[in-house]
Amino acid sequence: MSTDTAGPEAPEPALPPKPDPAATAQPALTAQPAETEQPAPTEQPAETEQPAPTEQPAETTATDPAVPGQAPAPDAESLPHDLPEAQDLLAVGAEDTVRPRRRLSTPRLLLAAVLLGPLVGAGVGYAIQAARPATPLPAIAAVKLGYPAERIDPAALAAAGPQPLNIDGDLRDLLVKVPDGAKDISEEDGHDHWMSAADMAETVGDGDQVFRLLLEKGFRRTAVVGWDSGGTKYRVQLIQYFPDHADNAISQAKDGPGANASLSKIPGNPDGTVTVFSKADHYAESTEEFWFGEAIARRGDVVMDIEVFAPSQVDKAQLEDLAKRQWERLA
Repeated sequence: MSTDTAGPEAPEPALPPKPDPAATAQPALTAQPAETEQPAPTEQPAETEQPAPTEQPAETTATDPAVPGQAPAPDAESLPHDLPEAQDLLAVGAEDTVRPRRRLSTPRLLLAAVLLGPLVGAGVGYAIQAARPATPLPAIAAVKLGYPAERIDPAALAAAGPQPLNIDGDLRDLLVKVPDGAKDISEEDGHDHWMSAADMAETVGDGDQVFRLLLEKGFRRTAVVGWDSGGTKYRVQLIQYFPDHADNAISQAKDGPGANASLSKIPGNPDGTVTVFSKADHYAESTEEFWFGEAIARRGDVVMDIEVFAPSQVDKAQLEDLAKRQWERLA
């Protein structure tokens, strides 16, 4: 390869380029010798004549008005309104200056009132109470303990207290006595003036139902006394139930009065009733008739039941007197 760098093969000097920092920074392209077998590099100086970089300082002048020698950017009011640039500037200015006002909706206002109302009220109330003067509390007064000078007798203390009901003892002691001249028939209904649930069920026609009810409803025991006076039979029963069945003792022991019955109150006991029937009935499995009367009352868990079986209509006054005397023994 030849090292001769002849003059005809060198490129002609180009016109002085415009002041372009990008073009002046590459002088090596013109200084390098071109190879004899590759003429293409002779056309490289045409790439230096690019006018596009000369327009870049305009961008800096648009954003930096302090550069000297540059005209200020056009204002939207100085441009005609029919130009697109003026319309764009007006639209951008309108978006920057006019902003819609935010308004609270009615549900939000109500929610804020609900949340802030109690807080404001509590604060105002606390401020009012704190401003008031303190109320002095009364002095603590304790009752002075006193002790008796003498020792108390336990027996006297028990005698002075409320006594237990007499129905907790032997119920036979509370029964009325058999009248003089009357026949004692107590052993016909029980044994030794006591009756069991089975004995009581045998005295009525529907004994199986009465026996089942007595056992289901808390039957405990029954004391009984009976006598016969001039063909009229009397039976006085003190039926005791367990305490948890005392409230329903009357309704469980006897049914309510039926038809053809006259009702009255036991003297001295407005809760007790006296029932006298005006129509005759007959005994179970018999055609013998009788008139029936009954007095019933309750004290605690004991039911007082007096039954009268007479060959004629029962005397109501006599039955009321008997019920009164028996009730007084319970009270």
